[in-house]
Amino acid sequence: MSLPTIHAHRTHLPFSSMRPSFNYSAVGHAWGQRAQGAHQMTTTPILIAADIGNVTTKYRHQGGAWAIAPSLVRMLSSRPGYCFTTETPVQPWVYLSGPAGIEPNTPYLVGHDAQRAGVTDVALIGSAELRAQAPAYLLLHLAAIVASLPAGVTRAQVIFAGGLPVADDPHPQVRTTLHQRLTGKTEPGSPPIPHVLQWGATTYTLTIMRTSFIPQPIGALATLLFTPDGRIAANGALLRQRYVLDIGGGTTDFTGRQGLDLIPGSEGGLQLGVQHAAETARALIQRRFPRLRHLEAGQVLTLLRQGEATITVAGAPCDVRAELQTALHDTASAILAQVLPRWERTLAQGEVLLCGGGGQVMAPTISALLAPLTSVTLLSEALIRVADGIERLATYRVQGQ
Repeated sequence: MSLPTIHAHRTHLPFSSMRPSFNYSAVGHAWGQRAQGAHQMTTTPILIAADIGNVTTKYRHQGGAWAIAPSLVRMLSSRPGYCFTTETPVQPWVYLSGPAGIEPNTPYLVGHDAQRAGVTDVALIGSAELRAQAPAYLLLHLAAIVASLPAGVTRAQVIFAGGLPVADDPHPQVRTTLHQRLTGKTEPGSPPIPHVLQWGATTYTLTIMRTSFIPQPIGALATLLFTPDGRIAANGALLRQRYVLDIGGGTTDFTGRQGLDLIPGSEGGLQLGVQHAAETARALIQRRFPRLRHLEAGQVLTLLRQGEATITVAGAPCDVRAELQTALHDTASAILAQVLPRWERTLAQGEVLLCGGGGQVMAPTISALLAPLTSVTLLSEALIRVADGIERLATYRVQGQ
């Protein structure tokens, strides 16, 4: 069985803090609470895994439970008279120095803080090939790493494992760009360059020793093939044939695998995700209710994720279930129209696995459309499945070196 290579060294990595649980109560505090107490530094590299998607970022909050934050980077308003009052004040991020190519000494809001109080979006939605050139994408990676550090640690050496859309996997320049801008290494054997950045009143120094990027649907599949501590699952899972459909916010990745071995011709990526369904539904709703000129796709996306179908128009509740279902059906059909020609020859021999935030939202629609062909399973904890698998696969590779 061939495995993606993870460049890391076993002897320098502590694994005791890696817990596989996912605590939804931690989501609301993502990137909103900093470690308190005395500042500490790590003396050995820490393995940190995170999945930075178009819509959400998944990471381990202070090295513990999985948490989810919006993949938002916005400017901190400098308008006179602008203020934001809350029990938990926003904590700006300021990049001070390092190789990331982020403008120094400029305050940004990231994640929930950007959602609460930011102005002017600077994050891009699209392929990693597009986003790798954007400073906001690098800041999302650094923010996820900082938020994953154990409580009190402000100086750390890090080995980072992340995910990439399948469409970016054939382009080595994407990995090279991210690797160089995260580690600062421009030549083989050159030393890493530290990042110095400030989160609120706390300054962090990160030295990223190595990076590894794994196709996102492989991460989801790895949760079925490896245990949380990085051992191969001894349950026959390596021999089964599976088709993974990882539907995110702005993209969909798909792959067919027997174990981790690629079924030829079964892999690819699309610029379609649940955000497209939200935008389609918004247009349908606005066509029905022309007065809703300021309805945002983000509001519709919230309805889809929460399973709600009621909006308020002129003070009265209105059911928009028909518009939401039409948008989901149209988007799911568009995705499958491009995926099934790559799968149909061998699809009956395997099962389809759904993951990702979009997969969770679109599972009933996808299942209904594929019912005549094969069974569809929505993986549990679909939102964090890719990140969890990236960590498991990275741990497996680390232990083998």
